[in-house]
Amino acid sequence: MKEQRMHMARMWVTEGCNAFCHYCLNARSREKHQMDTQHFTALCEYFKRNSFDKIAIMGGEPTIHPNFEEIMAISQKYFDTVYLFTNAINCSILNLYKPRENDTIIYNFSFANNLNKKSFLLDYPGKRHLDIVIGNETKTEKLTENILRVSSIDTARIECNLVIDNCINIFKYKSLLIEKINEIYNNVRFQNPLVRIQFQSNLPLCFTYGEKLPPHALNTICPNEAVLVDGEYNVRFCNLFSDKLVNMFKDDNLIPFKILRNYSRAASTGLRKKSLEKICKDCLIYGDQCNGKCYIPQDTIQREDILNSTKLPWLTL
Repeated sequence: MKEQRMHMARMWVTEGCNAFCHYCLNARSREKHQMDTQHFTALCEYFKRNSFDKIAIMGGEPTIHPNFEEIMAISQKYFDTVYLFTNAINCSILNLYKPRENDTIIYNFSFANNLNKKSFLLDYPGKRHLDIVIGNETKTEKLTENILRVSSIDTARIECNLVIDNCINIFKYKSLLIEKINEIYNNVRFQNPLVRIQFQSNLPLCFTYGEKLPPHALNTICPNEAVLVDGEYNVRFCNLFSDKLVNMFKDDNLIPFKILRNYSRAASTGLRKKSLEKICKDCLIYGDQCNGKCYIPQDTIQREDILNSTKLPWLTL
């Protein structure tokens, strides 16, 4: 498998938040740490120097950072593309931001009641995405109503992305989740064909194989192309597997990029090994079309959960 070039920096500019989402990937990392602008600028210079062209501003909730406006301006200075993840609760602070053509704002749709024309910053260019999490307890009728209401603010600019909750055992609830995804997607499309809605599959092929699902990308290879840095400047592999790997600063100097790459490779190799040992070594498409993604290595998902729900013909008990 050819290794992808690392090109996106993901920053937990603050680990604090003004909300409590039951599916939050960072809930166990809510330490209240936050980056100061001096170290944040140094990190931006470092990643730009190493050919990174994208940055994702995350948290926690970025708008609660006391220097939010400056953080966003620094991001735009160094990167061609800026992704901002927000719940838009602090709309007055969010409105200090001026996105560009290549920038994207991703809104947590759990706070749909906060979303209006003002919070979408429609006077500025760029993309506006709704991150709509589907879980086993999702109320499809209410969610469909909210999607139609919010997307109608500007159907040409707002894109709705259906994603499955990373924090549950997706194989245990597989049939229910697929039913909910199809129901929401089809009802939205039926009631307003102009709504831009898609299913963003971040799933291993043993989940999607043989299932009737909305259109989605079939290539599920998950390349190690991003670096995640938390509010205390620790490198983590990703939001879901977020153990601290190494600190970006040693004696106030940034670590060599090759060292950062080595730690990232080691974490990636560990997850792939875990996937292979659990089930993926018995899969014919592992390494060519799938590498288990971020679900197979989860401790809450057992081999039997996968075997009992997959339609892949060569996986057997």
